[in-house]
Amino acid sequence: MLVNYLGANGQVRCIGVDSLDVVKDAARIHNTSNVATAAFGRTLTGALILTRHLKNKDDILTLQIRGDGPLGGVVAVTTSDCKVRGYVINPDVTLPLKDGKLDVGRAIGKGNITVVKDFGLKEPYVGSVPLLTGEIGEDLAYYLAVSEQIPSFISLGVLVKGSEVLASGGFMIQPLPGTDEEIIAELEKRSMSFPPVSQLLHAGATIEDVINDFMRGFSMEKLEEGETSYACNCSRERIVGVLASISRKELDEIIEDDEGAEVKCHFCNTAYFFTTDELKEIRDELM
Repeated sequence: MLVNYLGANGQVRCIGVDSLDVVKDAARIHNTSNVATAAFGRTLTGALILTRHLKNKDDILTLQIRGDGPLGGVVAVTTSDCKVRGYVINPDVTLPLKDGKLDVGRAIGKGNITVVKDFGLKEPYVGSVPLLTGEIGEDLAYYLAVSEQIPSFISLGVLVKGSEVLASGGFMIQPLPGTDEEIIAELEKRSMSFPPVSQLLHAGATIEDVINDFMRGFSMEKLEEGETSYACNCSRERIVGVLASISRKELDEIIEDDEGAEVKCHFCNTAYFFTTDELKEIRDELM
C-alpha cells in the first residue's frame, strides 16, 4: 500500500509504502538470500516512493544500484500505478551479520545510484550520483539532494528472519520549496532519532501510523492511497522482439545448434522456449 500526504499546512510532502507483500513476492520469485532480500526490498520500496514523481500513466521510472560488492547490483522498475518489478544480479550472496544486522552496505559496496525517468520523450532523464553508504535509503536521499536539488529524509527497511520477510516498508519526508526553516530544523531533528520503519511495522503500526507519528503536531492532509504490487509485463511477444533484436549471425548460430532456445525474463524468471522452426520464422521475418 502507498499513501501520500501533505503536512504542515501544505509545506511538506509525506509518502509512505508498506511493501511487505511486494517484497515477499520478489523474494520468492528470485529465491534471494536474506541480505539480498533486504537490499532488493529497500530498492523496490524506494522505487515505489519515487513513483509519485511520475505524472502520466505510461511514465516509467528505473532505480539502479550498482556496486563493487558481492551483490553486484539491484534494479527496480516501476510505473505510476505502483506496479514494480526488478532483479538482483547475484541473488544468493550470504554475508556475516554486522552488529547483529544484515550487512546491506557491504553487499552493495562502492558504486553509483542511478534514476532513469522515461516520459515517452526522445531521450529519458538520467541522474546518477556515487553511493554514500550502500544502505540505499541514505543514498536515495543523497541522490535527490544532489541530482534533483530536493532535500529529503528517507527511511527504508526490510526485516528478514531466516528466509521469511516479516516486515518491509519505507517513507519519505520532503520539505517543499519555501518551507519555514523552523519546520525543516524540527524534521531534521526527528530524523536523527526516529525508530527503523521495519521495526515499527513489525510491531503492528501501519505505514499511516508511522508517517503521522513522525509528523506529530503538524497538520496532515491525505491526498492518496493506492495498492502496490510486484508485476512483470513480459510476454512471449515481447521475447520475440528481444530475439529479433539480436544480430543475424547470433540467431543463425542458435538455429544451427538445432536445440531451440530458452529465454528467461530477468524480472519474473518466466522461461520461454522457442523451437528451431520458430527461430527460423523469426529470422525469416527480418529478411
